[in-house]
Amino acid sequence: MPPIRHVDPQLRRDVRLLGRLLGEVLIEQEGQSLFDLEERVRRLSIQRRRGPKSERRAAASQLAELLREMPLGQAEPVLRAFSTYFRLVNLAEQHHRIRRSREHAIGGQHGPQRGSLEAVMLSLRQAGVPASKVRELLLSMRVTLTLTAHPTQAARRTVLEKTYRLARLLEDRDRCHLTPREKADTQVSMREEITALWQTDELRRERPTVGDEVKNILWYVEEVLGEQLAHLPETLDWAFERAYGEPLGVLATPLRLHSWVGGDMDGNPLVTPEVLADTLRAHRARGLRALMGVVARLGWVLTQSERHGFVSKELRASLEKDEAELPEVMARYGSRTTGEPWRRKLRFIEARLQAALVYVEGRRAGRTDPLPPAAYRSPEDFLDDLELIERSLIEAKARQGGLRKVRRLIALVRAMGFHLAELEVRAPADDARSAAASLEGGPTPTEGGARLLAVLQRMREAQAESGEGCCRTLILSMASTAEDVLAAFTCARKSGLWDEARGCATVDVVPLFEQLGALDEGPRVLRELFAHPEYRRHLQARGVQEVMVGYSDSGKEVGLLAASAGLYRAQCALTQVAHEAGVRLRLFHGRGETVARGGGPAQEAILALPPGSVAGTLKVTEQGEALDHKYARPELARRTLELMLGGVLLHSLDAQPRLAQGEEGPFRAAFDELAEMGRKAYRGLVWEDPSFVPFFQAATPIEQISALPIGSRPSKRAAGGLESLRAIPWVFAWTQNRAILPGWYGVGSALEEFGSRPEGLALLKRMYRQWPFFHTVIDNVAMVLAKSDMAIASRYAALAPESTRPLWERIRAEFSRTRRWVKRVTGEQRLLENNRQLRQSIALRNPYVDPMSFLQVELMRRKRAGCENCDRPLLLTLAGIAAGMRNTG
Repeated sequence: MPPIRHVDPQLRRDVRLLGRLLGEVLIEQEGQSLFDLEERVRRLSIQRRRGPKSERRAAASQLAELLREMPLGQAEPVLRAFSTYFRLVNLAEQHHRIRRSREHAIGGQHGPQRGSLEAVMLSLRQAGVPASKVRELLLSMRVTLTLTAHPTQAARRTVLEKTYRLARLLEDRDRCHLTPREKADTQVSMREEITALWQTDELRRERPTVGDEVKNILWYVEEVLGEQLAHLPETLDWAFERAYGEPLGVLATPLRLHSWVGGDMDGNPLVTPEVLADTLRAHRARGLRALMGVVARLGWVLTQSERHGFVSKELRASLEKDEAELPEVMARYGSRTTGEPWRRKLRFIEARLQAALVYVEGRRAGRTDPLPPAAYRSPEDFLDDLELIERSLIEAKARQGGLRKVRRLIALVRAMGFHLAELEVRAPADDARSAAASLEGGPTPTEGGARLLAVLQRMREAQAESGEGCCRTLILSMASTAEDVLAAFTCARKSGLWDEARGCATVDVVPLFEQLGALDEGPRVLRELFAHPEYRRHLQARGVQEVMVGYSDSGKEVGLLAASAGLYRAQCALTQVAHEAGVRLRLFHGRGETVARGGGPAQEAILALPPGSVAGTLKVTEQGEALDHKYARPELARRTLELMLGGVLLHSLDAQPRLAQGEEGPFRAAFDELAEMGRKAYRGLVWEDPSFVPFFQAATPIEQISALPIGSRPSKRAAGGLESLRAIPWVFAWTQNRAILPGWYGVGSALEEFGSRPEGLALLKRMYRQWPFFHTVIDNVAMVLAKSDMAIASRYAALAPESTRPLWERIRAEFSRTRRWVKRVTGEQRLLENNRQLRQSIALRNPYVDPMSFLQVELMRRKRAGCENCDRPLLLTLAGIAAGMRNTG
């Protein structure tokens, strides 16, 4: 394998090793001729990126000709080779991120890693924020990650498991002083995993069920995120003490995990009332099973004997009560735990969890047996026992004898209860209006309205069975009026989701403002809700009004700049309205992974939010494709969570750079002008040019995306054209053809029109330097431009009708204009000049994504010409390009 330029030596070493092992597997499995063909394709692709322009063009022509003549029988293994390579590159990059983080922590001479909690705490101290104020915020701070199933990453769980095993082998090579035999054995094991990966079908044979998606999401909670939740208080204490020189004290974890998977009915007919009920019980069963495992392991820690440790009266009395209520446990384990009171207590705890688990599994199987008297009825009962153990260990002078592990379990239960992740329900606002009208004597509800009423009944049953915390959020998609929220409120009340003593519903009704008009009307909607007497009493009892702002549909509707302006404007106004009314507001950010859907670096995105809009609370969606590269390994998860928590701390305590007084008004006015200019350019292309839809359908693989079996939800909300297409496949399609148009179109026109005014460019440069929001928007656009490849996109454009040629020339001109003006605003000579790591990652990937793009164009051409065997290779190109481009949908 030739040297990989502009890449850290350690990363280069790992990529070359994995690439060499893959090459050996290709020769063994497919033969030397296939390997030689793959190598020829790869060399031409690299030559297309390097050297004089004439040589690059010649390489591109040769590559296109080679792939045009390639038989389908050869195309599939070549595609699989590049797709597998990208899985290995992604793995190597993840491992390198972990390695850099550890080297930073071990070295220490340059201070803590940028963005880490330790770095944030030091920044707070240097900004003059007293320790008491940080401690006060941490006691009330709440960061919620809502996991969603939007798997534009098409990897199967089976494939991911193999890459995780490879990751552990890479870690062993780095962290352990291996003997020669151990090094050889590790390399053989890596070769075995890559061979098994090659022989495994990377495409699902059928579309996953909702239950499959539930298992996939919960895997991350069980294997990675649960442990991080438990350790967060210690991480915060460590960082706080390093900065302030005093301990933080015992603290509950500020992180919470929620999920939409199994509760999101928006456009997914497979999420039925029965599916929701089973999902809730699956959450509880898996949660109880995980907690039983932790308790069992704790039993091997708390082995103290009453001969050598003081046993409190409280613990003795608790054991006597347990012995009376659980005689069968005493009969089985009594003799084995004689003289070991803490171990015996844990046996009783495990038995109570087991009884609760048997009950839940019985309900899933259709049995109606009552909950056994000995079973825990709620997480609070479990916590009572754990806190008793905590107190007794302190009295026994066992602070260093297992107390830390008990406190981790307490933190875990406080954060997750018995459910791993709290399930949320999402339904269209139209369904709520139809259901409410039927309850008040109107016509029979629509199919969606009837489904919502049945789901609310299941929520009531689940709350009665498991407590309110299992499922208490109802999100209304496409909400636009106060009547939408009040209709859902009525449905909840009349479905029995009501606490008579407190005078409130037992669910929070959350309007989701998605399109520009709804975002602009959001403040008026809140004012009307706050003026409604019954709803206001409900809010006083619940303590918060949650509002979700959607980044996806607004971007598809009006383009990046107008959507960004509308979201910023809405968040400012919503925060102000809630403040004036004395109502606590929680903003829920419905972001995707791509820039066109609100994605971008986590901490920078938080710091770019409007002043006052965070206030110690952040709630965001985490898309299905993000889970693997953010949370697949404990170290990656820890880094991601530290960046989020650090951003919330800095923003809430106002310890970040802020605009000078008097600057924000002019800057916001300028951005609103830019947004309107960008909106006109974007709408003029996407929604007003009659040749756009035919071009989009022909120049992107949108038809193949709809057929890809990667998610349970259809790609469209309903029958219709572009307006009904979801934002995820919309962005995915443009990423596949390498144009990534939604992430930049209209930006160049706006910057040029504004920047060409007298002093216009100077103002834009000042905004970029001083305003975190504008800086983040421009940097994200620069990232998309760097990832785009208009030469390859031109090959896709050639598949479209000749009549669309002028439209494509408009797109190319706007791309060039946007690149030119973004560099003028940032002052950089080339894109990403100051982001070496991202530039390095793109440079590493692009030459290897290119052959899959060239092949995808050729396969689309063949399929449209009537080739009957192109479907599988086409789906392989979709999966491979998604792996190479990373944030794709």
